[in-house]
Amino acid sequence: MNVSAAEIEVLSEEECMRLLLSRRVGRVAVTDGDQPLIFPVNYAADERAVVFRTAPGMKLSQARMALVAFEIDEIDTAAGTAWSVMVQGVAYEITDTLDSLSEQLRTLVVEPMAPGEHQNWVAVMRHEISGRRFRLRPVADDAMA
Repeated sequence: MNVSAAEIEVLSEEECMRLLLSRRVGRVAVTDGDQPLIFPVNYAADERAVVFRTAPGMKLSQARMALVAFEIDEIDTAAGTAWSVMVQGVAYEITDTLDSLSEQLRTLVVEPMAPGEHQNWVAVMRHEISGRRFRLRPVADDAMA
């Protein structure tokens, strides 16, 4: 099915940043060999990076020094709209780094909801940010069955 460009609004960088700063839960996508993996994370962001805290494990080991994607979205059925924002960049562990950028990023408030210790900080240094918004198509009642 082809969708005309008029049906999808490409969001400006400013609008993408506004939406990114308005949320606290997103998803980080990493790869494990040839396998893509997506993890929900609590995050904070500024104009340079998205940061999240994590325990040792797959997110930390596979994101470190790797190209990753970070995504947030919302579906508003009452308004009949949906949007998504994606940040692409390289992830760095900044838990113990002493540079001023890492120190500034660690001052952002990130409150993980998942239980356990989340002492490791990861920063996705933004190379690109993009987003889109569109109107939802009506779904037939029998399609939900």
